[in-house]
Amino acid sequence: MNQDLIRESFRMLRSILIGALFLSVSGCSTATAPTVPLRMNFTFKSDNPANDSLYPVFPNPFNRVEGDTSVGIRFALNDSVSAQVVIQNALGDQVEIFSDSVARPGYYTGWWNPVASDGSRLVNGLYFITLRNGDFIFSRLVDVQENQ
Repeated sequence: MNQDLIRESFRMLRSILIGALFLSVSGCSTATAPTVPLRMNFTFKSDNPANDSLYPVFPNPFNRVEGDTSVGIRFALNDSVSAQVVIQNALGDQVEIFSDSVARPGYYTGWWNPVASDGSRLVNGLYFITLRNGDFIFSRLVDVQENQ
C-alpha cells in the first residue's frame, strides 16, 4: 500500500475520532451550509464511466501563501442519479454543499475556494470532501494550511 495513502487514512481516522469525541462531549449539532447546484460550479464531460469515483483532490495540502487559490475536485458518475459533494470540517460542520437532483453520467471537474459563506477564509485544518450518490459514499481529505 502506498505510504501517502496510509498517512492520509490515519489522518482521516484521527480527525473523525477527534470530531466525534468533541461532538459527543459538547452535545453540539453539526451546522448545515446552503446548497449550490452542481451544474453551476462543475464542468461536465459526457461519457459513460465504469464506476462512480471521487478522485484525489489537488493541491493537497492547500496553502494560500504558496499561491494556491482553490482546491480541484474531480469525480465520475456512472448513472443518472441525485448527487452531492459535501465539504465538512473535522468537527462535521458542513461548509459547502454542491448538489443536483438528477446528475447525468459522466465526468465532473470543479473548484472549491476554502471560504465561509460570509467570504471570510476558513481556519486552517483538515476538511472532508465527500461524494454522495445513491448508495455510493466516498470521502477525500484535504489539509488546508496557511489560509488566513
